[in-house]
Amino acid sequence: MSWLLLAILGAFFDASYYAFIKRFLEDVDRFILASGTFLNASLFLFLLAYLNGIPATGPAFYDSVLITGSLNVLAALLYFEALKQTDLSLSIPMISFTPVFLILTSFLVLREIPSPSGAVGIVLIVLGSYVLHTGKDKGTFFDPFKNIFRNKGVLYMLLVAFLYSITANFDKRVVQNSDPIFGSSMIFLFIGVSFLVISMVKAPRSRMKSWKNIYKFLPPGAAISMAAVTINFAFTMQIVPYVISIKRLSIVFSVLLGGVMFRERDISRRSIGALIMLAGAALIALF
Repeated sequence: MSWLLLAILGAFFDASYYAFIKRFLEDVDRFILASGTFLNASLFLFLLAYLNGIPATGPAFYDSVLITGSLNVLAALLYFEALKQTDLSLSIPMISFTPVFLILTSFLVLREIPSPSGAVGIVLIVLGSYVLHTGKDKGTFFDPFKNIFRNKGVLYMLLVAFLYSITANFDKRVVQNSDPIFGSSMIFLFIGVSFLVISMVKAPRSRMKSWKNIYKFLPPGAAISMAAVTINFAFTMQIVPYVISIKRLSIVFSVLLGGVMFRERDISRRSIGALIMLAGAALIALF
């Protein structure tokens, strides 16, 4: 199976994860949901790793797990808040900016350099963002760009995109120092335990009843597990900016899921913007 197909599958599972999170945030405390989801994913992947054989770890394994785990906790806090404040189809496309940031971060961390045609991809991503934020009530050319900073949920997801441009590189380092399955199980364990501690500190006792909804941890846990494994295997075949750019197909899947699952409005216009942003990501990846 080629890295391209693996990245596309990862995109689908990634979009499904965000959709499940937005759905269950209505009923479950966000810290408990995060803890249960990542611990469930960690257990699932660890069992797979055990059956496959626990690999030997390289010298950069634990440092990389610590770095990517810590930044992923921060990113999760931001996107949980973003998904509570704004539409799935409006917030998730901001993650399309990750490949733009990766042009710099991937070079600094892994010395990986994408094609010069990425500049054209960047222009398309910015154009897609413009279309995504245009509407009948926007009076000037710059209003859509201003709206990125007016809408906290959208801004949070832009910050998440930057954090992901760092974590993706250390995710690959984890894979290079272990394997695609065991590496992710350790990352998810770190994130899950971190959120467990946060939930114990932040969540009042009345919120602890959220643990009774343990079945709601299973769908997002399974989705993020599959996303991690498929993307990690793709990392073993191709450089990070290319894999993550193709993974941004999750943008299109998220727009569609936002319309189907949550009856979000203005999906047609947002779909056009998301597709333009996706075209930019594809240019960065394929050329």
